[in-house]
Amino acid sequence: MKTFFSFIISNYKRVIITILFLITIFIILLIIPHQNRFKYEFRKGESWKYETLYAPIDFPILKTKSELDKEIDSIKSNSPLYYTYDSTIFLNAQKVLQKDISSLSINDTSNLNKNTFFNSASSLLFELYYHPGIVYENDSLINQTDKIKTVYIKTDTSTEEFLNISFLTKDKAKQRFVQSLQERYAKLLNQLNINQYFNPNIVFNSTLTNQIISQQIENISKTKGLVQKGDLIINHGEIISNQKYIILESLQHEIIKNTYNPYLIFGQFLTVVLGLIMVFLFLYHFRRDILSHFTKTSFILSLMILFILLAEKVASWKAINIYLVPFTLLPIIIRSFYDSRLALYIHNITMLIIAYFLPNSFEFLFMQFMAGTASIFVLANVRRRGQLFLAALIIFITYSIVYFGIAIVQSENINQIDWNTFAWFGGNGLMILSAYPLIYLFEKLFGFISDVTLMELSDTNQPLLRLLAEKAPGTFQHSLQVANLAEEVILKIGGNSLLVRAGALYHDIGKIYLPQYFTENQHHIPNPHKDLQMDKSIEIIAGHVNYGVDFAKKYKLPKIIIDFIETHHGTSTMLYFYKTYKLEHPGEVINQDSFKYKGKIPSTKETAIVMLADSVEAASHSLKDYSDESLQKTIDAIVENKLNEHQLDN
Repeated sequence: MKTFFSFIISNYKRVIITILFLITIFIILLIIPHQNRFKYEFRKGESWKYETLYAPIDFPILKTKSELDKEIDSIKSNSPLYYTYDSTIFLNAQKVLQKDISSLSINDTSNLNKNTFFNSASSLLFELYYHPGIVYENDSLINQTDKIKTVYIKTDTSTEEFLNISFLTKDKAKQRFVQSLQERYAKLLNQLNINQYFNPNIVFNSTLTNQIISQQIENISKTKGLVQKGDLIINHGEIISNQKYIILESLQHEIIKNTYNPYLIFGQFLTVVLGLIMVFLFLYHFRRDILSHFTKTSFILSLMILFILLAEKVASWKAINIYLVPFTLLPIIIRSFYDSRLALYIHNITMLIIAYFLPNSFEFLFMQFMAGTASIFVLANVRRRGQLFLAALIIFITYSIVYFGIAIVQSENINQIDWNTFAWFGGNGLMILSAYPLIYLFEKLFGFISDVTLMELSDTNQPLLRLLAEKAPGTFQHSLQVANLAEEVILKIGGNSLLVRAGALYHDIGKIYLPQYFTENQHHIPNPHKDLQMDKSIEIIAGHVNYGVDFAKKYKLPKIIIDFIETHHGTSTMLYFYKTYKLEHPGEVINQDSFKYKGKIPSTKETAIVMLADSVEAASHSLKDYSDESLQKTIDAIVENKLNEHQLDN
């Protein structure tokens, strides 16, 4: 166990990167669909551009949505309505009636008596409540009787069926009650409050009605026929009619409906793992600087996950064509921070994984490879924002040409090409214009610096460079010369020329503080070092590195630019002061570290070149002979000195 933990601690970076790749594999496997893939893409009215298709399995023909909706509407309109009968309503009304009649004042000489009146009124009340019954004014039984076929009335003990029955409202029941008793009992009726005898006793049971409708809808058959294995479905080049389209959709549904296929999942696992292994091996062999850095590696893997997720969501939404997704943003974004080779490689691996779960995999993969390559060529050296508009146009043209070529080969007829696809390509091109905001977002999220930002930093109108030009014009001119020299060198040997130029322009900004103590700013003024002790002069000269870092942080320069400030002298010796002190103190044991800069040695090709260019440019001003031979000797001497002082070891 102790050995295991020792291994983890000593190899923690490798362990973290390995875990990062494993997490990426897991996330991608969660994202991609696990249904069987239908390998054909088809649209109604187009020609079938694949080989003649025979049914690979038995499968039912599905009803269309409109057919199912029609059946559902029919059930809803013809389904019987269910009502609940409340027996207590009549009993309560009868009690109130009996109480009211018993309190009536009746003339003894009249042949009428209370019992006779109550029996007649009660019998009539019973008829009205039970044959047929009383419902609410706004009930569909009253307002839509022409549409009602069957009504079920549920009592406590049974459910009775009624066909085309006419129910009463409260007002109609009252009207019949009065009309039937008016002739014999007019005077008595006038003494009664008739309204209180009539209330709805039949109430619509929406819960039961909807339950019955739902059951009937669930029982609707979703199919309308059967295709047997081996039956001809469609010939090559045949136009996809409405019926053929329904059959093809039914076959597609049958193939992908099995959501669990262990062989499919195992195949997906192998594909994703292999793809991520290829990414790992590429980074290990060609960009180990990225692989050894958690943030850089997570940036690459996060972009892959993001575009795979985007592809899966769009592919599952039939309303949007997959070609609307601007997949070429992937290489464009990576190219903004790294080299073209890495950008194109990651793009192609990601597209391979995406193509695995899309129909027409070859068409998709070929088009994305061509468009991705075109975007890299157009944006190989970003110098102007207008290049992005050119890239969007080139990507649109590339998609269009490649799609047209593939469609001609598959359809063999120009009239059968789906011209609407070109509109999706246009939308894709427009979405490419979102590259700059996305690049800025990733800069902030991951702490990177893009070519666009480097171009902006290289603008001499930047506040800090303007301050340098104002306070230390000689240093500003020196920085421009170093930038030009370093840029030419990096273009010859390969590297990030924009980074070199930006770093060179800012490498000496510390000289804004006490500029008069540096020779390039001492035109027409005496050298102030003559009045200083050597240790004070050394402190001022060496201090411009620290002051430069302070200025850079104050103006919020990126860390990668601050590296140029910290490394442009490294830990080299200030030879002028060292040799002068040595001459003035012969025989003394000198601590050479006292004459060294307190910076860092270069760790990248770009910072090393700026260090050498800075020394060469400064030394060239002291040359009396500007011949090629003299310059070459000076350069060789500077390089040899840097090597001897181990400034280029990293």
